[in-house]
Amino acid sequence: MHVHTEASNGPASDMDVLISGAIHSILGPDTQVSWRECFTTVSRLVELLDDPSGDPPVGLLATTDHVTAAHHRLSDDALRAAARDPRLAVCAEVWCEEQDLDGVYRKAPEVLVYGGPELVDGPYGPHFGLSQELLDELFETCGAPGHPNAQTSRVLRFCAERGLACALAHPFDGHALSLEATFDVISRAKFVETVNGGFPAASTRVLEDLIAFQNRIVEGGHLGAVEALRYPAARRFVDRIVSEGRALLHPWGGSDAHSHAFARVTVRFLADRPSPTMGDLFRAMLERSVGSLLLDGTFRLCGRPGSAWSVTDDIVRIVLRNIWWIGKKFGGPLAFARVVRRTRVVVADELARRAKRQAELNRDVERDFDFGRLLPAMRPMVASVSRRDRRRRILPLAGVE
Repeated sequence: MHVHTEASNGPASDMDVLISGAIHSILGPDTQVSWRECFTTVSRLVELLDDPSGDPPVGLLATTDHVTAAHHRLSDDALRAAARDPRLAVCAEVWCEEQDLDGVYRKAPEVLVYGGPELVDGPYGPHFGLSQELLDELFETCGAPGHPNAQTSRVLRFCAERGLACALAHPFDGHALSLEATFDVISRAKFVETVNGGFPAASTRVLEDLIAFQNRIVEGGHLGAVEALRYPAARRFVDRIVSEGRALLHPWGGSDAHSHAFARVTVRFLADRPSPTMGDLFRAMLERSVGSLLLDGTFRLCGRPGSAWSVTDDIVRIVLRNIWWIGKKFGGPLAFARVVRRTRVVVADELARRAKRQAELNRDVERDFDFGRLLPAMRPMVASVSRRDRRRRILPLAGVE
């Protein structure tokens, strides 16, 4: 439910500006060499659907290439393949901004916009997922005020109004919002990607606990007087959930694969017929309540979040493929060596920046939302998804296998 193809390259990639800028500073602004985030072809992903021996086997697949306001053309290869096979849907990971507590708009959690239960028209025939017209409409109507890119809360509202299944993508990683604003955005979704094959287990734990926290409040739980005084941010969060009538949250997952291990995180779908289509899956996401989905285990996450080793492996593979690909375009070893050194510095600096940012968020969670203290002090609810409360749960956990 979250995998990338070559269509995620170029302007749609976060890293494109950073690394292509470094390359151009060495080779000149007119060079045609650019960074490639993904080398996966659509045909390679289609092979997964035709391989019953896969581990695990893949029966349905959604391509979720990066899109921004400046670059949101759906892939012709994906549209062509989806028109031939109803097990494949053409979807998108929408780059978003959101207004922070200080009024400033910052990079925010992205939205995996999937599509509706019915086929949509496309240039190669009807297919499941998004049409180019729908995606164009999204960017025309969901822009953050005064900013070119979409706003997370507006995209979620657009999907609800248009009957499009969607989920927040790795919402605790890869953005610049404050913790309280981040939790507020997550609280507005229906499906939240708690397990992402490209991000660490620490984020999964925070997101699972946050879902458990909100779901308990929705089911009538409350903070004790001591906890309400000690954790004012948590108290404000509870007030928003109650006053705005926010709903139960459902955990979600995706491999977020760019080069390999495409099925490292999957969503097992308990369908009501032997050969479901992507439309059947989207219908279940849209028409079923979170409580009923959790009750019968319609969706269950299979796989594990990324580890320090797997995340590093992902990055190294992408960098090495880029070095190999770019190296073919150089006239001599000197320029090639300079680009390699510069690229390594840029990647290392960006990873260090992200790691620092993530450490700050984790510290803020411990200070403002100490779930280890808050969750046990709350009245247990029926649809809990917390690791800490599994022995007391009544409903089966839609979590990780």
